[in-house]
Amino acid sequence: MNILYLLSGTSIFIITTVDIIKTTLSTKGGGVITNRISKAVWKLFFSMSGRNGKSTVLEFAGPAVLIMVLLVWIIGLWAGFFLLLLSDGDSIINSTSRENAMALEKLYYAGFTLSTLGVGDFVASSNSWRILTSSMAFTGLVFITTSITYFLPVLSAVNLQSNLSLYISSMGRTPQEMVIKSWNGGNFSSFFDCVPNMCQMLIKHTLNHHSYPIIHYFHNKEPKQAIIVQVVMLEEVYYLLRQVVSTEVTLDEVKMTMLRTALDTYFSLVKKNFIQEETSQKYPPSPELAPLLQSGIPVKQEASINQGNGQQQQDNRNILTALLGSDGWSWQEVYPTKDIVG
Repeated sequence: MNILYLLSGTSIFIITTVDIIKTTLSTKGGGVITNRISKAVWKLFFSMSGRNGKSTVLEFAGPAVLIMVLLVWIIGLWAGFFLLLLSDGDSIINSTSRENAMALEKLYYAGFTLSTLGVGDFVASSNSWRILTSSMAFTGLVFITTSITYFLPVLSAVNLQSNLSLYISSMGRTPQEMVIKSWNGGNFSSFFDCVPNMCQMLIKHTLNHHSYPIIHYFHNKEPKQAIIVQVVMLEEVYYLLRQVVSTEVTLDEVKMTMLRTALDTYFSLVKKNFIQEETSQKYPPSPELAPLLQSGIPVKQEASINQGNGQQQQDNRNILTALLGSDGWSWQEVYPTKDIVG
C-alpha cells in the first residue's frame, strides 16, 4: 500500500467534494476552488479584452467560468479516485486475464466508474475495492448530475440580472433623464411607483449574487444591459433626488429608504467580494444640473449641494468608480461627456 497515493487521493477527492457541495447546495456562495477559478478565468478574459467593457470577448467569460469549474470538479473526482486505486497495485484486475491493471488502465477504470458507464472489462480485486467502486459510482452519479443541474439556477439568475438592467435603462439613458421623465411639475410620483418593483428585483439579484457568485462574471457589452452600469445609474438617481433636488419638493421617504437599503445591500456584497481597490486616479464626476433646471425642477444652491457631499458621500462615489472599473466601464457610460462637470 502506497501511503502517499492514498493520502493524496483521499485529500483531492474530499477537497473536490466539499467544493461541489459548498457551491451547488449552499446559499452562502461558492467554494474556495470555484471562487479562485472564477476570478482567474475572469482576469484572463478581462486582460484579453483590454479592460474594455464593450469588448465582445468579455461576453464569453461567464460561460467559460462555468465550463472550467465543471471540468475542474470532474478532474478532481477522477484524479482522487485514480490515486486511491494506484495506492494498491492489486486493486484492479483485468476481468478476462485476471492480471493486475496498469496505471493507464486504472485511470480508465476510475473514469468509467465515476461516469457510471459500467464497461466491465476491468473489475475490483477484493470486496473492499468493490465497495469503494460502488460508492464512487454513486458519488459520480450524484455529484456530476448536481454539477450540471447547477447551471439552471445560475442561468436563471443571469436572466433576472438582464431583466433588472433593462428595467432600469428603460426609465432613461442618464440619471438626469430618469429624474426629468418622472417629474410631473410637483413631485416624482411616477419614479416612486417603480421603486417597489426595482427594489424587489435588486434584492433578489443580490441574494442570487450571494448564492451564485459566478453570475458576477456574466458580462453584457451593451451598457443598457450591463447590471453594474445600471445599478450605478440608479444610485445616481438617488443622489440627485436626495442631494440635488430642493427640499421644497416632497419625496416619498418610505420608498427612498427602500431604495437606499436595496442599493446598500448590493454595494456591500460586491465591495466585500469583488472590489479590490476603492480608489481611482479619476475623480468621481459631479452631474451636470443644467438639464434639471431647464426642465423646471427646483434644485438646491451649489453651496448647499457641496455641503451635503461629505466624506461618506465621496467614499461611496469612489466605490462606484472602482465598481465600474472592475467591469471595464467608466463614468462615461453613466454620464455622457456633456452631462459631466468637474
